[in-house]
Amino acid sequence: MLFVWIALWVTSALLVATNRGNVAVRWLSLLSLCGGTGALAGTMEGWIVSAVDAGGMTAADERLARIIQRGCSWLSYYGLPYTFLCFASVYNREALRAWIVRWLPVAALAPPLFMLTLPIETETPVNFDILAIWALPYFIAGAVLLLRKRGMNPAERRAHLVVTAAVLPALLIAMTMNYGMPLFGVYRMWRYNVWPITIAFLIFIIALFNFGFLGVQLFIERRRMDYSLRAITSGTAMLNHAIKNDIGKIKLFSDKIERSAEGEQLGELREDIRVIANAAQHIEAMIRSVHDRTQELRLQPQRYALAGLVSQQLASLAPVIEGRIRLRTKLDPDAEAVCDAAQTLEAIGNVLSNAVEAMPQGGELYVEVRSSKRGSTIEVRDTGIGIEKRELRKVVEPFYTTKSGKQMNFGLGLAYCYQLMNRQGGELRLESERGKGTKVLFHFPKIKGNKAAQQPIVKSQQEGNHGSHAERTD
Repeated sequence: MLFVWIALWVTSALLVATNRGNVAVRWLSLLSLCGGTGALAGTMEGWIVSAVDAGGMTAADERLARIIQRGCSWLSYYGLPYTFLCFASVYNREALRAWIVRWLPVAALAPPLFMLTLPIETETPVNFDILAIWALPYFIAGAVLLLRKRGMNPAERRAHLVVTAAVLPALLIAMTMNYGMPLFGVYRMWRYNVWPITIAFLIFIIALFNFGFLGVQLFIERRRMDYSLRAITSGTAMLNHAIKNDIGKIKLFSDKIERSAEGEQLGELREDIRVIANAAQHIEAMIRSVHDRTQELRLQPQRYALAGLVSQQLASLAPVIEGRIRLRTKLDPDAEAVCDAAQTLEAIGNVLSNAVEAMPQGGELYVEVRSSKRGSTIEVRDTGIGIEKRELRKVVEPFYTTKSGKQMNFGLGLAYCYQLMNRQGGELRLESERGKGTKVLFHFPKIKGNKAAQQPIVKSQQEGNHGSHAERTD
């Protein structure tokens, strides 16, 4: 049980340290803490017996140790079903009314508190008959909520599968061994929880470094991305200032020499000076583009209809794709988000441009805007060349690009989109397969507060042309 105690407390610490802003993560951290405390109680049993047999513990010390051990048992037996139910209710909050999710932790605390008022049993740490009355329904209700989670995109379904595989089997086995078997007079079956908890811990660790676990890996990536962009912002600001000064000097003296060459009829020198001037302008444009894209995003969020934003970018894209790329759209006018319109337009434009560039020989571009209980999503899907799986995670890193040889391409488009969605509380997800195309998802969180208090923008003419929930093919 020593390994179980350490593994569960390590899991609890990792969860709360890396993503404590997520309510579901906090409840899962408490769940792991309670489970680890039960393992600590089992470990203390061996310590106490060994110390008493060796004569190294007095009667008073043994009584104190037993009190601590009993407290650990109580926290485990009462805390596991309670925290599991609270975790499941927050994790699948869409299945419950908002007021139930808000007040459930308070109401569900009544049975555990009642158990603390019962007389202390002499042979067993808790009264299993009374405990089973509320603990078993808590476990069952939590399991149902966990399994009935719906409305997820493919990436979310994979994350849900990982969470379910890590949490549910270990909890159901613990429910059987710790809460069910004692009803039939079979005790100390908690010793057999070692293997399911070990497997759950391995799933958690593997997922943590490969897929992410309740957003923990995503948090690590975001923090690294923030540090990278902050360093780039500082560096490009200094570089931009230095180059602008020197470019200014080059342009000033180029103009002066060109005027002198005109007076002396030196045509060849004039052409050489124009080459220098054009090079200076090109360098200036390049550094300005890098500087603009790496500055700290200053957001001016308002409530917007996403279909209108997407329609504006599609309208500007029409001349580029006409006769070459087939466009299919499905725009939900009810999909809304609180976002910065100008920068969100820029991000959508970046992704649409990437999709078009990925189909040099033509293809199909599918754009969908949809709303759900969890928020709103913009999906952009192309049938282009796609991205290798080993490159997929790198494409949101600053200055990483798969477009070698492209003029004025710095590998900052998707990094900019990633940072923007992060700052707006949303997510940018990418799925791609080489030779089959790429799908990019902008997911915006559900708008909180009174809808009547915030009015969406007036829908644009372009959006009206696409139609409500209608599918258009160009």
